[in-house]
Amino acid sequence: MDLTSQAINELKEKKHHLEEQAKIGVQMEMLKLKKEQRCILQSQADIIQNTRKAMKEIQVERDLLKEEKKKLEHIIADLLKASHGCKEKLDKIKEVVMEE
Repeated sequence: MDLTSQAINELKEKKHHLEEQAKIGVQMEMLKLKKEQRCILQSQADIIQNTRKAMKEIQVERDLLKEEKKKLEHIIADLLKASHGCKEKLDKIKEVVMEE
């Protein structure tokens, strides 16, 4: 083997070695990207889950407020009925007093 063919073989080996290193580097980068993608997907899932939980809590709170509103409306209606009854009684008392 002469020097040029030996140099060519060495260069081919170095080229092959560099190609292997490049492939390994690309594979490592792909693995990093896949890991990062999994983390992002997990974060998205967590965010969606937390949002749904918060929405359910808001729904429950809203339902409680609706119930409270209905109760207050009934109380107000009862008070208005009672005040009209009292007014009518006062008017009758006035009529009786005025007649005398």
